[in-house]
Amino acid sequence: MRSQPLAAIDERSKSGEGAGPLSIGRGGPARPSTPIPVAPEPPPPPERSALRRGLRGAMFDNIGLKFLSMVLAVTVFLLVNTDKDREVTVHVGVTYMLPQDKVLVSERLDEVRVTVKGSWRRLRKLDERELDRINLDLRRAPSGEMTLSNDMIHVPSGVTVTSINPRTVHVAFQKRVDKVVEVAPLVTGRPQHGYVVAETKPQPATVKLRGAEGALAPFSAVKTREINIEGRTEPFVAETEISPPEGVDVVGNVEVSVQVRIEEELVTRKVPSLTVAVRGDGDLSRWQVAPAQVDVTLTGTLLAVEKARASLVPVVRVPPDLKAREAEVTIEGLPPGIGVKVSPEHVKLAVLKQAVPVPPPAPPRAP
Repeated sequence: MRSQPLAAIDERSKSGEGAGPLSIGRGGPARPSTPIPVAPEPPPPPERSALRRGLRGAMFDNIGLKFLSMVLAVTVFLLVNTDKDREVTVHVGVTYMLPQDKVLVSERLDEVRVTVKGSWRRLRKLDERELDRINLDLRRAPSGEMTLSNDMIHVPSGVTVTSINPRTVHVAFQKRVDKVVEVAPLVTGRPQHGYVVAETKPQPATVKLRGAEGALAPFSAVKTREINIEGRTEPFVAETEISPPEGVDVVGNVEVSVQVRIEEELVTRKVPSLTVAVRGDGDLSRWQVAPAQVDVTLTGTLLAVEKARASLVPVVRVPPDLKAREAEVTIEGLPPGIGVKVSPEHVKLAVLKQAVPVPPPAPPRAP
């Protein structure tokens, strides 16, 4: 069988003859290939198609109107829920109007707990710091219990007061009096070693206090604020203020000037059992002192006395003749400005007897 030229195959393909895939075998004529049959897609069930179209229309048809409806529904829901009445607790401060001739001696109530009721929108805007304080007018009130009423608390419109805790306030009064007392400077710290505070002199020396009669009764003096004297050695002037007790006021100026005088500390110190030294000419070892020790008492500034203790020596001077007698004890090495007392003031001096030399024995005589 003769093979057909490729040009003839191409012409047939263009003219549509023998349409379909061609297969050209090696060494043989091209022949059309058999097409693979494809199963047609089955049409969807009519119920599912209608459901899809309905859902799509419900979601996307008129989407603008549907979004607006949802916003309106949420708004109405929030408005309905926020308009419900609720209760919250706030703290309200308390102020007092007191009589001029009396003093409130009972414990003051600084604030109360108030429960208020209203819609959540109004309560959310309520700030307890903006609420007016409860003003208690006690100028003509007697001692006893005072009731707090709801109308004493001013709340915004639409908000009501339901409870106050505590509901009553205990008030007690005493007569207001004036009293003149002395000023007592309060000194803290310590001067340098060897120095003391000799005097504190306030100016003015007295002040007038005003307060409850019972509160002022035990006071005859009032202290100042602290004046620090730590490490000081010289006098100085301190400016300070009166520090009255709680509930008591100072009538007039509270400032006070205090002169602080610092001096060296004067002390008396006893130095016991000091050995008496012998001074004089000749053989001092022949003298016996009785008692051999004395007590010495020093008086003066602390620093001078401490320095003198290390250098003082009690001494007694012996006469040139070897006779027993009493002699006065004096102190050597004593700095000026130091007072001294020796006990006993006199000691007895005795001369020790010298031992008589014994001659050596004579040698034996020869026969």
